[in-house]
Amino acid sequence: MIPPTPDKPTSPPRVFTIAMIGGALAVAFEAYGTLTAMPDAAQELGRLDLYAWAFTAFVIAQVLAIVLAGRLVDRIGPVIPLAVGVLIFTLGLLGGGLSINMPMLLAFRALQGFGGGALNLAFMVVVAQAYGKAERAWMMSILSFCWMFPSFVGPPVSAWITTTWSWHWVFLAIVPLLLIVGVLGWRPLAGMQRLHHEPVKTSNPVPIWAAIAAASGTALLQLAGQRLDRFALGMAAVGLVVLLTSLPRLMPPGFMRLRRGLSSVMWARALAAGAYFAGESFIPVMLTQLYGFSLRGAGFFLALGATGWTLGSLVQAWSGLKMRRDEIVHAGAACLTLSTAMMTACTWLVLPWPIFAAGFVILGLGMGLLVSSTSLINMQLSEARLIGRNTSSLQVGEGLGNALVTGLAGTVFAGLLDKVSTAVTFGPIYALCTVASVLALLMALRIGPVRNESSGVG
Repeated sequence: MIPPTPDKPTSPPRVFTIAMIGGALAVAFEAYGTLTAMPDAAQELGRLDLYAWAFTAFVIAQVLAIVLAGRLVDRIGPVIPLAVGVLIFTLGLLGGGLSINMPMLLAFRALQGFGGGALNLAFMVVVAQAYGKAERAWMMSILSFCWMFPSFVGPPVSAWITTTWSWHWVFLAIVPLLLIVGVLGWRPLAGMQRLHHEPVKTSNPVPIWAAIAAASGTALLQLAGQRLDRFALGMAAVGLVVLLTSLPRLMPPGFMRLRRGLSSVMWARALAAGAYFAGESFIPVMLTQLYGFSLRGAGFFLALGATGWTLGSLVQAWSGLKMRRDEIVHAGAACLTLSTAMMTACTWLVLPWPIFAAGFVILGLGMGLLVSSTSLINMQLSEARLIGRNTSSLQVGEGLGNALVTGLAGTVFAGLLDKVSTAVTFGPIYALCTVASVLALLMALRIGPVRNESSGVG
């Protein structure tokens, strides 16, 4: 594999950066559009109890794709996996938009996740290869802005499309944008592919069987939680054993022993992702049921988290921030802990929604600090020949953390739905997010000193 670029590489063509930004925008529009439209889709298809599966099916398939793409990136470079990921993601959007029942929608959500996993992994390696050390942090900030803008426009537009026409069009409307980005970015990416002359054999490649096992184990755990019958205990035990067997092969050495350095980075990222995405996934349905928001109002609300995320990403790239990279991760995890505690109090006690909104902004701020910084730490601590492998591990960890915490939250939701008060339904979900946030903070404190190359500290 081409190693990460030196301090001052040849600047990529402007059209290259435009294509990268356009791709990030398309994926972000899909994410926020789906998040807004999914409560209506689940209600219309008559399976609100499967609501969490719309997100975990995506993430479980994403985990498998990340590993496969990581292997391919190490062998043939990131361009072909990126192109294939875009194609599969687009097919998933088409199928999702044409779905007529919940199982069909979940199947195509999984296909979207598979394409999205390959796309995201290759995308991050492209950033590592095409941009120098000083440029990477700002590229992360630009990409974070690409998530903020759709957070303002995507949810209200998605709500309008859903209420005016149908949730089906939320999926279908993204397809033309992806096609345009593909045409625009193909030539510069093809030029980059020609620079990849020989395959690189890593000393410890991620085994494909481990990815399949991790995805299967995660799915079995959620199925067990969804069933809650006499077969559930055995299913959960099998899922846990399979997951624990596969994790050491997917992660850096010392992951299961909570070793300092890269292993702690992986743990912090996984737990933080679980806390954030589980909390965010249930916001639209929580706001409509607990606070009486309209679907459009809930869509606007989602912009708060993305605003905080973008602010955090900008702060972490600021050259005047005199903190080491690991200290920035500590700050991000502390923000997650504070915010999820606030959100838990709001749902249990039905406090005024502006308090919940403030917590959601802080939640996004913490993720902006933590996600960008853990990605940069991964690039700094990884050997050049292992950048694809370790980026794969980082994203697999994020996906598994997301799927496990969101799946557990979905189990709580399905078990309590229509059986207890709305506050009692959502309170435990955000308490679970708080536990994940505290664990993320504890793991962040174990990373160890890492230099901040943006400000020269450390």
